[in-house]
Amino acid sequence: MVRILNIFKIVGMSICLTAVAAKEAIQMKALVLSTTTFDADYITHNFQSYGIPYDIINFSKANDLEGNLSLYDKNNEPKYNLIVVNGGSLAFEVNKLYISALTESQWAYLEDYEAKNGVRRVVIEEEIYEDDTEIAIENPNKWGSTIADQPLIVDDSSFTEQIFNDAGIKTTAPLDINDIYHTRVKIINPVNTKPLLYYSDKGAKGAVAAAVTTYPNGREKMHFYFGFGEWTVTSLVLNHLWLSWGTRSLYNGFRRVYFTPHIDDVFLSTELVDVKNNLEYSKYSEEFRTSKYDFEKIAKFQKDILKDMPEGSFFRSELAFNGNGMLISADYDQALEIDGERYVDIEYVKEPGTGDKRWPKANYQFSETQLNTFKKDSLFKYFANNSTAQKEFFWSSHTFSHENLDNASTSDVDNEIRLNIQVAEMLGLTDKEWWSGHAIVTPQISGLHNKDALEVFEKYGITSATGDLSREAICNMENPYLPFYTTTESSNYAGFPVIPRTPTEIYYLCSSREEDTWMFNNMYYEYYSRNLTWDEIAESEASRTLLLMLRLRHEAHQFHQANLRSYPKVGNYGESLLEDWTRAVVKAYTKYVDWPLISIKINRQAEIFIERAEREACGHQSRLIMEDDKIVSIEVSASTGDCTVPITVPSGVKESSLPEGATVEQIGHDPLTVWVPLKKGDTQTIELSPAVSWKVDLSSIQKPIVIATTTTTTTKKTTTTKKTTTTKKTTTTKKTTTTKKTTTTTKKTTTKTTTTKKTTTKKTTTKKTTTRRRTTKK
Repeated sequence: MVRILNIFKIVGMSICLTAVAAKEAIQMKALVLSTTTFDADYITHNFQSYGIPYDIINFSKANDLEGNLSLYDKNNEPKYNLIVVNGGSLAFEVNKLYISALTESQWAYLEDYEAKNGVRRVVIEEEIYEDDTEIAIENPNKWGSTIADQPLIVDDSSFTEQIFNDAGIKTTAPLDINDIYHTRVKIINPVNTKPLLYYSDKGAKGAVAAAVTTYPNGREKMHFYFGFGEWTVTSLVLNHLWLSWGTRSLYNGFRRVYFTPHIDDVFLSTELVDVKNNLEYSKYSEEFRTSKYDFEKIAKFQKDILKDMPEGSFFRSELAFNGNGMLISADYDQALEIDGERYVDIEYVKEPGTGDKRWPKANYQFSETQLNTFKKDSLFKYFANNSTAQKEFFWSSHTFSHENLDNASTSDVDNEIRLNIQVAEMLGLTDKEWWSGHAIVTPQISGLHNKDALEVFEKYGITSATGDLSREAICNMENPYLPFYTTTESSNYAGFPVIPRTPTEIYYLCSSREEDTWMFNNMYYEYYSRNLTWDEIAESEASRTLLLMLRLRHEAHQFHQANLRSYPKVGNYGESLLEDWTRAVVKAYTKYVDWPLISIKINRQAEIFIERAEREACGHQSRLIMEDDKIVSIEVSASTGDCTVPITVPSGVKESSLPEGATVEQIGHDPLTVWVPLKKGDTQTIELSPAVSWKVDLSSIQKPIVIATTTTTTTKKTTTTKKTTTTKKTTTTKKTTTTKKTTTTTKKTTTKTTTTKKTTTKKTTTKKTTTRRRTTKK
């Protein structure tokens, strides 16, 4: 919008009229329009993964929407910079006809809003309109279908390539809409409408599956003629595509894939499965402890794998160690023999001031003999004050003896925490950048319902603990990008953050592909009705993990010390279970995207989750500032608390405009992100360099085209009802259904229990339960 400022100066008889371009503002928030007929979770979860604010309206046929959508605030400022429509015309079935939730005038009001303010629209499961002069059905006698094997082909134009490149998505990505209802369309007006995706017909381009249209009034729309669902990789990938295009890669959020393996039980030994005798545990079970050579091989692998990861990647494992393992290895008689078994329910809430006392005494102190015994251990000799070896890994505490802390007394927890910190000091870790002293991985993810344990953690500067995605009781079920904070109900202690972690199908009692394959089939044979090969297991794990990565989930991945065992290289396989798993995941991941994979230490991981929680609570708002149809700056404010807000931009910013404390980050091919620190009540502005084009040049668009909608009546919005199945409709006279299949991201609950002399591990799944042991001392 350009305002005319009249400045009258009387110089003789002359009057000068000067035009000055005024700045406009658009709030940075998305609006999602859906109906109770459709599941919009895949859309809202996509915004959630970036941390982008959004509003959602779920229309129902029970009531009418009076007036127009609320698209402007009280100051007549546009409230939304992106519109997402879930399901074509937002229609309901009434008397065997489909009636739109919006009237023609309400749709026209929305279109006028988009055109005036340069706001793009994305439509999922778009419909075909009889008088549409841009798109038409390919075959009027066949409105749609669901096919078990339906690949997609990415258009090979520079236009489409740019859209994919902006999102960091590969045009060679193996996309498909298998088992999803879809409509085949053709483009009528190739000047205004450009193809994005095609259906593959035996490897050749078939009908159009998705397109981008620029209308005569400057309005822009990306439309997909098939359903989405977050159970499919393709839908998750395309979610990122439309978000990048819809925001012009300019949004108040950030995209990052964190990829960190956590290695538990370091320095302990493990009794492995007995594959030869077809037993989980027997008197013939091998006892294995990771060696210096194993750690050296893992360090080398961590460097080698970078060649297969996207540019800017950084890969490093976190070693969560138990100091007692070094005493056990060096001199068994000097080790502590602590019962580590869990004798209470996994979600047991302990009464404060009570609990087991399994240690010989409170405030246990190492003897001089024990201190000297540490120095005899081969791994102590290797890692102690050896920065060259230490820096190849992140380091954190897993407690001293691996005692379960669910029912532990204050004195026992104090011994477990204090003595392992002392071991870290002896190793020369605590003053190094790779050490995490403010976070902990507790044995069997225990002690999180124990107030006494949480208070001991804080006594020693531990301000967060690792959780487990397979246990809902210690996960934030409303927003997985936030910590679970303990409550008085959950733990008799409120506000302690628990950071989620995902279990894998690489089991703690396995050190080879053969052992892990045996264990997997022992657990899941009834589920699959057959034995799977290692390749099938690795592919399944890669697929499961890829879904998490594409959701931008920031959890670490759980492994154990036996998984680091080095074995001879055969063919294309790796030299450890950790390597084989990682390579399978990276191979799947790099087929689709070019985003760097970043490992972070457990301290930083906790900070990221906690900082996200602060953003959710600080009332932050962002506004695009536009001048001459270009975004020149972004204004960021916080109304209810302190936080740091990420602003992602497609190009650059003026460094001189950055507020004090702001940082600029760009890794690999990821977009540039500015982190803007805010105090409650602050407003800060960052200037873009160059400015970002926002509105369309109307001179490049073909003559006006009238586009009708299928609207005949009105309905009122509701935000309380959602369905979990997706239905598909085409026009006002046809109806079809998209079949949704459901999956879960976590197959099992991982727990471990410890007995005197040996540690017993129990893994529970929805399919089968298995019990095994791991050695702490014998």
